[in-house]
Amino acid sequence: MARKVEVDLKLLIVAVAFVIIATVGSAFTTYLIFRGSAAQTPQGQETTTTRKELGPTHPLGEFTLNLLSSPNQRRYIRTEIVLETSNKKVVGELEKRMPQVRDEVITIIRARTAEDLSTQAGMESLRLDILKAMNALVSTGEVTDVFFIDLIIQ
Repeated sequence: MARKVEVDLKLLIVAVAFVIIATVGSAFTTYLIFRGSAAQTPQGQETTTTRKELGPTHPLGEFTLNLLSSPNQRRYIRTEIVLETSNKKVVGELEKRMPQVRDEVITIIRARTAEDLSTQAGMESLRLDILKAMNALVSTGEVTDVFFIDLIIQ
């Protein structure tokens, strides 16, 4: 004959509660671990959660360019770029040097392939190269950021 097994209801409730608490705790711990690693930039520096004020901006306009590609395959990019500057004097200097600014941006973008720009690291590299080139052109203040307002790669 089979024996009858009795289960204490209080013990069952405590066991289920323990499993739920352990699951929620481990999920929360996992969230904290992965959130901490995602909050780092590719260079290993942690990002800040507070946003800084947007400085004076200067639109460079729209660019439609051929990307570096093989002769039998043409790839294009269309983008609109806006530069953030440290002060209004830099905006005035960029306006005076607009042909040089646009030429630098065109040269930098045309040296990229569509595969380079398809990754986040590639876009960040493009952003930094444009930033360095713009800062080399200005003498009063600096360009602090580059924004891609519109971006299509075909």
